Amino acid sequence: MHRNTLRMAAVSTLTAVTLGAGAGLAQASPAAPVRPAATQATLSASEARVLLGNSAFTAELTAKDAKTLRAVADGKATRAQSSFILGGAARGVIALMRKHGGKLWSGAVSAAKKGWGKFHAYMNGLAWYHPVRVAYVAAGGEVQYQIFKYLHGLM
Repeated sequence: MHRNTLRMAAVSTLTAVTLGAGAGLAQASPAAPVRPAATQATLSASEARVLLGNSAFTAELTAKDAKTLRAVADGKATRAQSSFILGGAARGVIALMRKHGGKLWSGAVSAAKKGWGKFHAYMNGLAWYHPVRVAYVAAGGEVQYQIFKYLHGLM
């Protein structure tokens, strides 16, 4: 199992136990996209190092984003920088997706229109060595969700 899958299961279980009787009321609310459970709203140093190792991804970063990503990877970034780079990482993965264009871009947008599960399955269905998949997986849950929201908003 993936780390994010385990996190989602733990958060779902905790939520169900915490809400108890109120769970029935929550089911009556209108359906909204399910956000993956992210335990942190920052990019970790290990995620930043993996992203920096992907030369196709780093080529798509702006100079400011690359500098901030290096600071995060070295452990010298502030919490604000670690939070800021989430958007830069999302922009970098989206730029990489556009660069590979065509079938990949249209497939990702189509999957995002169908919901988070379909989008995540589509991205994880790419070849394990594909630079877009490597960057997508390395970026972590929060960046993945930002990419989904962007593509979902293109409808």
